Amino acid sequence: MAQMNPRELDVLDILWKAEAPLTSTDIVNGGQGLTQSTVIAVLRKLLKADLVEVSGVTHSGKVLSRTYRPTETSKQVLLQNFIDGYACFSNVISKSTICAAIMQLEDDPAQLKKEIKKLKSMLTDLEKSL
Repeated sequence: MAQMNPRELDVLDILWKAEAPLTSTDIVNGGQGLTQSTVIAVLRKLLKADLVEVSGVTHSGKVLSRTYRPTETSKQVLLQNFIDGYACFSNVISKSTICAAIMQLEDDPAQLKKEIKKLKSMLTDLEKSL
């Protein structure tokens, strides 16, 4: 899948943050400036690209509605989109700077320590492979 547009990213963000599968109406209510028609069009595109899947069917008022959840494939596509975006600026922003900036986004000190430990391990493994 090519670069995702902002609406596709918005829908995936809402789905990834949700604790349970969502209906299209739930997604509309979870975002700013999303309309039902936009969400349905985005969901169709994401379904076709295997980035979301139908999780089930539920009652939404008096109507049956599909519920959606993100697929594992969507994580890989998001990562690739991030890497592609970074590649455009890699001559300006170093890998260490971007990594430090990302780590600073974490508010929970315990979680940050876990992430640092994982990162150290990954870097050690990478260094050994060189």
